[in-house]
Amino acid sequence: MITIFTKKSKSFSQEGYRKTINELPFHKLSCTCKQKGTLIKHGYYDRSIKVSRFLFKLSILRVYCKSCKKTHAILPSWIVPYSRVLYHDHISIIYSYLNNLSFEPIMQSNLLIDEGNIRYIIRQYLSHWRERIASFDGEVDLSVTKSCFKHFSRQFMQIKRTANILFS
Repeated sequence: MITIFTKKSKSFSQEGYRKTINELPFHKLSCTCKQKGTLIKHGYYDRSIKVSRFLFKLSILRVYCKSCKKTHAILPSWIVPYSRVLYHDHISIIYSYLNNLSFEPIMQSNLLIDEGNIRYIIRQYLSHWRERIASFDGEVDLSVTKSCFKHFSRQFMQIKRTANILFS
């Protein structure tokens, strides 16, 4: 998996994702096997994401490495791998939890996020990420992405240990 660092996390679209992909310098992208210039476009798959009042379907690009023969998804940094909840919503939920704030504003801004989603995200944070963030004196905010890749080679709140590379 390859995560493309993007600054805009709240405003996104399929067209914006395609534009980002088309502007990528594929010759500079590294595979998880550390080889550069070996990735070729391989296909797309649909990914559902919980946005406001509906499930947003995004076609995610897959690339194939000619060196190690593996395929990788190209994800924008506003997506948490293996989650339908957006990155900024994960951050909001954890921030609210840590500061004893209400989750109502989060659930009102995204009607598809319910108490079950919130409990699951908090449970995953407590069991997988709280100690890791504390180990490098990190803060749970939108800037934690780069630190998590630097220290753990994963997107913040990515639970599965699938290899992931950040491309800025």
